[in-house]
Amino acid sequence: MSGVTRGAWTPSDDLPQHIGGPPTLSMPDDWTLSTAWKRAQTEADRGGPVNDAERIVNLSDGEEMHRCLWALQGRTLVAYCDCHGHSYHDGWCAHLASLWWQWIRGCIVVSHLNTGREYSTPPAWLQLDDDPTRYDELTPAVLDAFLTCRLGSLGVREYARQSGRSPGTVGNLLADAPETAEAHR
Repeated sequence: MSGVTRGAWTPSDDLPQHIGGPPTLSMPDDWTLSTAWKRAQTEADRGGPVNDAERIVNLSDGEEMHRCLWALQGRTLVAYCDCHGHSYHDGWCAHLASLWWQWIRGCIVVSHLNTGREYSTPPAWLQLDDDPTRYDELTPAVLDAFLTCRLGSLGVREYARQSGRSPGTVGNLLADAPETAEAHR
């Protein structure tokens, strides 16, 4: 888990309003056949992270670098690319497809903007088309416990050991989560 606390991330000047703003992603029906997905699987990305939410993507056969938003918020992935293909392909341009391809293979780490936790692969609770603001009323600690224990695959004791909390504290965090989370479904 990184040392990022809720509210510590600030967007770059050239992508000022995109957290929570772009439409959520869903997997395209023809993803294996599209040019964007073929490029994502065959070209190397010479870019890297800018901050916890943004990355530069520079595909090996491309001429330009592209700045992409690529982070978790709530229970979903928020993503945006400054290229024209992003708006023409329902959000899945070659740059975002490349980030997805790298993430599912464990080649990049993606940060959760609310909790500060970092994920080297997509978590079990990820829902691509969920509202990124759905869990905004939960504190970072409650959200992390809720995602990890209730929606994820860890038990309370295992999560308590990993997070450095007592099982009783984790139980209290989880007791706060259901009413709040269920009220906003």
